[in-house]
Amino acid sequence: MKNICLLITLLHLASTSSAQMKVILDTDPSYDPDDMGCMAMMHNMATNGECEILAIVNTMDQKESPLCISAVNFFYNRKAIPVGDYMGYPRKKDAPENSYDYHIARDYPRIHEKWEDINDGVKLYREILESAKNSSITIVIIGTMHNFYGLLKSEADEISDKTGIQLVGEKVALVSTMGGNFLNNKGYDRTNWGGSDHLCSYTDWSCLNEERNRMCRYVIDNCPAPFMASGWENGNGDYFNANNGNVITGQALKQLAEDHIIRKGYEWYFKYRGGEHDIRRHSNDQCALHYALRGEGENYQAFTDGRITLSDKGVCSWDNTVNRKQGHIQKKRDDELIAEEIEALMLGEVPE
Repeated sequence: MKNICLLITLLHLASTSSAQMKVILDTDPSYDPDDMGCMAMMHNMATNGECEILAIVNTMDQKESPLCISAVNFFYNRKAIPVGDYMGYPRKKDAPENSYDYHIARDYPRIHEKWEDINDGVKLYREILESAKNSSITIVIIGTMHNFYGLLKSEADEISDKTGIQLVGEKVALVSTMGGNFLNNKGYDRTNWGGSDHLCSYTDWSCLNEERNRMCRYVIDNCPAPFMASGWENGNGDYFNANNGNVITGQALKQLAEDHIIRKGYEWYFKYRGGEHDIRRHSNDQCALHYALRGEGENYQAFTDGRITLSDKGVCSWDNTVNRKQGHIQKKRDDELIAEEIEALMLGEVPE
């Protein structure tokens, strides 16, 4: 199965137009449905000719999460898109019933029959980058840094005689990530980059996770490609009383067929959290993807050519006096207008 997926990947790379933006999505579909929203955006933008999806990789430690990705690819009739998974967890857990990946993996057809059929995410990264042209790949990370950290730490092997850092430096044009907090150029990370000591009193799941923090600090300090962050203040700007507004999307998915996989993902999320009639959700992940694929446009202002620092306590800061090819984005348009554009990209016809 894995050799077949590699062959499909290489044929996919060779047969598509070089004019399209070539994208790898690194995600963690399980609890928050904005990961489903991002996969919908990417598939619809691929249908519109805006991007080519080279792979989607999972960082979540649940068996159903990569199977959920496989089901989404199947639903959008892009069965050849390889799916990767982080293999470094001591063990994989069964998803609980209150996570939407549990239901999507059970209710929808997919290419991969079981979790063990999924590609190793780090190896899949290496295979794709080794076959790519220089500075041709955009990587969008809307989950944790597990796979990308593993890529940067990887050594030369049978796939490539280059280290992961060398491959990223040569082949990646941009890494766009959702994480951190850069309101007023300094803030506390919420969870993707490891959370923050400062937020422990606010919510338990925003409290510092030392492993995630360590991995993210390594990525920030060692990523050789341009690295741009969309912090929590963009999609969920009222978090921790920041008073920066929220980009809210999801309700328009009710226009889709009742069995549409993205609509059902949102509805399953909300079913266990008060009811599935109102499926509006903040759009943290979508903002990072939106910027990665469409740039600043009318929606964002990019602060570039600086240095991001993440402390071991989860404090983020950005310094524009040292150029490490790093930066962050801030909203420059009304939340509602950004939301309308994102939501439109979440809708679309499933290609034949």
